Amino acid sequence: MDSPTWAALTDEELLEKKISHLGLKLETTELQPLIQQLHDELAARGLIFLPPCHVGDEWFVPVGIPAIFIPFFLVHERLRRLERRMILEVEGETPEWFMELMRDEAGHAYSYAYQLYKKKRWQQTFGLASTEETEFYRPRPYSRSYVVHLDDWYAQSHPDEDFAETFAVWLTPGLDWRERYKDWGALQKLEYVDELMHSLAGRPPVHQPQYRVQD
Repeated sequence: MDSPTWAALTDEELLEKKISHLGLKLETTELQPLIQQLHDELAARGLIFLPPCHVGDEWFVPVGIPAIFIPFFLVHERLRRLERRMILEVEGETPEWFMELMRDEAGHAYSYAYQLYKKKRWQQTFGLASTEETEFYRPRPYSRSYVVHLDDWYAQSHPDEDFAETFAVWLTPGLDWRERYKDWGALQKLEYVDELMHSLAGRPPVHQPQYRVQD
């Protein structure tokens, strides 16, 4: 892939550019095989909804939209260098870290695509879904009521993340989650997700709203 003209800019010049003007695409990048890996992991479970992925300003799934947005700085090494200079780390820069985040985001996408958060048992298991992000929470590091997947005991932050993190653990290839979470309260959540996903095997999404991605 040819290096874009903006890759030669100084950090200060590059910071003046709008993300939408960089012409970033996920196709033909080193991220595409990892996106395909996520889709393969879902397909291996009999799930046919493969969340579409787009370039965004951070890791997120928009509320109500079953699509994954991957941060722009992961698309090109020049942007990763800038991110490292500004933030001191690049979230998701290794394949392993990237896939952990993708599985979590896929959980959110599935929650919206199949309106899972509206189910009574989902609410009884995880709590009421939230339309707002929780910036501050007080985790209990030794709690066995939640899975441990992303850093900072993220599953404890709010019900949406509790489900997404549980989904991510359930989806992780080669992980014997029944053994890993034996005697944990979180095992009940994992068993529910396993049952729920089996019920969705081969079923198309019930919610796929139209949305526009900024070029």
